[in-house]
Amino acid sequence: MKNRILVGISNLSSNSVGISLINLLSNIDYTKYDVDLIFASGSSNLINLIPKSVHVILSPFNKKNINFITKFKYHNKYNFSIMYDVGHIELSKFIANASKNSSLYLHKNYHQIYVTEQSFNNFISDYKILSFKKFLFPNKDLLLSFSNNRLDIEKNSHVLEYMVNDKYIIRSSKASIEVDKPNYKTLFVTAGTLNDRAKNYTLMIKMMNNLVKINNHVELWIIGDGPDLVNLKMLVNQLNLNSYIKFFGFKINPYPYISLADYYINTADALDSSTSLIEAKVLEKPIITTNNNVSDENIYVVSADSNKIHLDVDKIINDKIKFKGSNNFWVVNQHVINELDKLISNQ
Repeated sequence: MKNRILVGISNLSSNSVGISLINLLSNIDYTKYDVDLIFASGSSNLINLIPKSVHVILSPFNKKNINFITKFKYHNKYNFSIMYDVGHIELSKFIANASKNSSLYLHKNYHQIYVTEQSFNNFISDYKILSFKKFLFPNKDLLLSFSNNRLDIEKNSHVLEYMVNDKYIIRSSKASIEVDKPNYKTLFVTAGTLNDRAKNYTLMIKMMNNLVKINNHVELWIIGDGPDLVNLKMLVNQLNLNSYIKFFGFKINPYPYISLADYYINTADALDSSTSLIEAKVLEKPIITTNNNVSDENIYVVSADSNKIHLDVDKIINDKIKFKGSNNFWVVNQHVINELDKLISNQ
């Protein structure tokens, strides 16, 4: 008899969280599991990628449609339930009560979002975090940051890394786009939500401002949209960097842009749940980052000091650093599936 799994997500969209869920659903063994999916909202391009073996129910989720009989129908009826993001309290409560083996996936460094102890504790309370039995994180750094010596969370925390759909990424990277790689220039590309507090794009722009003074054969492409787009464009304009930095907005398929890069660059204060770093590795791009909590032969750590970072980046360019080795994503994905099997069976 198959184990029954219920998955919930607030917003199934083309961000790191949504893409990682689709990758996970695409690799589950449906000879062992029956999977139901609920989402409160979603974009058509990702909804169309939901595997046919997944049963989509109660979508879009609306608490007005969930009467007593419906709640009773789903209460503790699953072997495993997982709320894949934080942001929809009613759906989270529904998923937490759907099994005695419920998990909540936490993708961000919430201590950076809720900076005071009081605001963080309010977040834990308001979003009913402790109603779940287990807590999942895409990497160990986020696990340690979130648990922060809280035994009620730490003892039930697990790492479940993102799966990689490398064939899809490589295939999508070959699509034609409206721009060519600039001639005789080193091209940096970054992609993600334009949230400066989380991603520190200001540091990236300051790096370019200093770099062009010693090496003007460089260009930066920024892929994405977000709350700080206007401010970042204004900063680029104030520094007269419009010929060196280009904004391309949100792209459903960012892979052709990343594929043209010489380097993928990330200046976030912490490497959180971003899938773009994984995508850069699939496309064999060396990664430049200011975060020193990583260990990978293709990740190059540079200074987070705005007066020094350009010197480190210039050295990488002069050293003509290229991507090393190859990636075996089958092994990575199989490890994730094995970890998921353990979580499901440990009731």
